Amino acid sequence: MTKRLLCFLLLLCCSFSGCAGRNVEEELLVIVLAIDRAESGNVTVAVKVPANASAAGNSKESSDGQAGYMQLEATGHSFTDAVSMLNATTPRRLNFSQVREVVIGDEAARRRDFATLLTQIDALPRFRCSAAVIICRGSALQFAENQKPIVGMRLSRYAENTLANYAGKGFTPNTDLCAGRRDLDGGFRDPLFILGDVNDFSGADEPSPDNSLSAEAGDLPRRSIEAVEMFGAAATDGVSVCGYLTGYEMALLHLIEGHVEALTVRVDGVPLHVTASGPAALSVDVSRSPAVLRVDLRCEAKYPQGSEVDENNLQTLLERDIFALIAHLQALRCDGVGFGQIAVRRFLTVQDWEAFGWREVYTAAQAQVRVTVQLRGS
Repeated sequence: MTKRLLCFLLLLCCSFSGCAGRNVEEELLVIVLAIDRAESGNVTVAVKVPANASAAGNSKESSDGQAGYMQLEATGHSFTDAVSMLNATTPRRLNFSQVREVVIGDEAARRRDFATLLTQIDALPRFRCSAAVIICRGSALQFAENQKPIVGMRLSRYAENTLANYAGKGFTPNTDLCAGRRDLDGGFRDPLFILGDVNDFSGADEPSPDNSLSAEAGDLPRRSIEAVEMFGAAATDGVSVCGYLTGYEMALLHLIEGHVEALTVRVDGVPLHVTASGPAALSVDVSRSPAVLRVDLRCEAKYPQGSEVDENNLQTLLERDIFALIAHLQALRCDGVGFGQIAVRRFLTVQDWEAFGWREVYTAAQAQVRVTVQLRGS
């Protein structure tokens, strides 16, 4: 009896695996989803999917160094219209369970229905909610078309590793579609999305005179066979994308949160590698008018042996730059630091919080920044 049961279970597993294999072969696995909106209001949706060898060999992607992947596009009066057209014209059913990136063009991201667009994307059948959201300064479709694995691995794994690398170093946020939808729909901290663009390398290679990290995707002073750039962040104001942060500003935000891997600043001509001892202490005084936003941050900075550095100069530099970051976010009406998460604790009900008008209080508030640095020789 036991042997019969084991044989039955084995046959059952084989039948399930065979069905799964056939289902995968009958579907197109979407790796990248891109959305652009034209000035006319029409929406174009593109998906990047693996292609078989014969399709790749006969396609434009093969000549562009993208053999193995193809990009399918469709246009409609709205996002749902474009997706319907794409589904109607693709040779196989689209499978969104493996999406790694959602790339949205600036024109679509700045519209007041941006939150609705994110909801519609998440509502796609079997959509992978943990996909990273990238806001492209230029064309999202061009961004997706130029993205390709340059180190010999699958695009899905290459995209995952690249996104983790940038976020780990601290120059981009790590907001996925789930977190973006949650916070944009009424959270107490405005979400920041990855900023992306395609660099045509036609501009000057001179970095910013103050800080080479004070740049945005698409304008980085570099040369590479990889034209796609992800650097900095797209800020939101509770409704839609409202502006951009540089890679340096994003690194300062990660420093405030207590984790950053690659923040190097120059003080007195000496390069210093700065890390946070822990998350900064944030506080909000709403009893005063204007309200006061406070940041108390403790850092460690490593310097080359034999160098002379005045820690007061480093503290002054970080305090100045963090203060400028907060002022920039206030001007954008974006609470990207999360002061709202602190202020809301002073209110007993949601009605009291909403009546308080936090957005206006936040944008008019004064900021106070204190940084304490401990120097260590490397």
